[in-house]
Amino acid sequence: MQFKKNTLVNAGNHHISIGRDGHQVAICSNATGDFVDLKRTKTNKRLRKAKRELKLWLVDENRFFFERMSTENIQRLIEILKGK
Repeated sequence: MQFKKNTLVNAGNHHISIGRDGHQVAICSNATGDFVDLKRTKTNKRLRKAKRELKLWLVDENRFFFERMSTENIQRLIEILKGK
Protein backbone atom coordinates (compact mmCIF):
# COMPACT_ATOMS: atom_id res chain seq x y z
CA MET A 1 0.00 0.00 0.00
CA GLN A 2 1.31 3.43 -0.92
CA PHE A 3 0.71 6.50 1.23
CA LYS A 4 0.40 9.98 -0.28
CA LYS A 5 2.34 12.87 1.17
CA ASN A 6 0.52 15.50 3.27
CA THR A 7 -2.42 13.23 4.15
CA LEU A 8 -4.23 11.99 7.23
CA VAL A 9 -4.93 8.27 7.50
CA ASN A 10 -7.64 7.09 9.90
CA ALA A 11 -6.29 4.54 12.38
CA GLY A 12 -9.07 3.86 14.85
CA ASN A 13 -9.15 6.49 17.60
CA HIS A 14 -6.20 8.34 16.07
CA HIS A 15 -5.08 9.79 12.76
CA ILE A 16 -1.69 9.13 11.19
CA SER A 17 -0.30 12.28 9.62
CA ILE A 18 2.06 11.66 6.69
CA GLY A 19 4.47 14.57 6.22
CA ARG A 20 5.77 16.36 3.15
CA ASP A 21 8.67 13.95 2.76
CA GLY A 22 6.56 10.80 3.06
CA HIS A 23 8.83 9.22 5.66
CA GLN A 24 7.83 11.72 8.37
CA VAL A 25 4.89 10.42 10.40
CA ALA A 26 3.01 11.71 13.46
CA ILE A 27 0.07 10.43 15.49
CA CYS A 28 -2.80 12.92 15.91
CA SER A 29 -5.89 12.83 18.09
CA ASN A 30 -9.25 12.30 16.34
CA ALA A 31 -11.05 14.56 18.82
CA THR A 32 -8.74 17.58 18.92
CA GLY A 33 -6.45 17.18 15.92
CA ASP A 34 -3.42 17.82 18.15
CA PHE A 35 -0.29 15.71 18.13
CA VAL A 36 -0.36 12.94 20.75
CA ASP A 37 2.06 13.23 23.68
CA LEU A 38 4.27 10.31 24.70
CA LYS A 39 2.94 10.53 28.26
CA ARG A 40 -0.38 9.14 26.95
CA THR A 41 1.28 5.69 26.89
CA LYS A 42 0.50 5.48 30.61
CA THR A 43 -3.24 5.29 29.87
CA ASN A 44 -3.42 3.83 26.36
CA LYS A 45 -2.14 0.31 25.68
CA ARG A 46 -2.13 0.71 21.87
CA LEU A 47 0.08 3.79 22.08
CA ARG A 48 2.32 1.91 24.52
CA LYS A 49 2.67 -0.94 22.03
CA ALA A 50 3.40 1.48 19.17
CA LYS A 51 6.12 3.16 21.21
CA ARG A 52 7.66 -0.17 22.19
CA GLU A 53 7.69 -1.66 18.67
CA LEU A 54 8.64 1.47 16.70
CA LYS A 55 10.96 3.28 19.14
CA LEU A 56 13.88 3.20 16.69
CA TRP A 57 12.09 5.75 14.51
CA LEU A 58 10.91 8.11 17.28
CA VAL A 59 12.63 11.49 17.02
CA ASP A 60 10.84 13.66 19.58
CA GLU A 61 11.14 13.32 23.35
CA ASN A 62 7.59 14.53 24.05
CA ARG A 63 5.39 13.57 21.10
CA PHE A 64 4.78 10.70 18.69
CA PHE A 65 6.90 11.94 15.76
CA PHE A 66 8.63 9.35 13.59
CA GLU A 67 11.17 9.74 10.78
CA ARG A 68 12.68 7.46 8.16
CA MET A 69 9.70 5.08 8.32
CA SER A 70 9.13 2.67 5.46
CA THR A 71 5.71 1.86 4.04
CA GLU A 72 5.72 -1.40 5.99
CA ASN A 73 6.42 0.44 9.25
CA ILE A 74 3.59 2.90 8.60
CA GLN A 75 1.25 -0.01 7.86
CA ARG A 76 2.32 -1.71 11.09
CA LEU A 77 1.64 1.50 13.05
CA ILE A 78 -1.87 1.67 11.60
CA GLU A 79 -2.50 -1.98 12.51
CA ILE A 80 -1.32 -1.41 16.08
CA LEU A 81 -3.56 1.63 16.55
CA LYS A 82 -6.55 -0.19 15.08
CA GLY A 83 -5.96 -3.09 17.46
CA LYS A 84 -5.12 -5.79 14.93
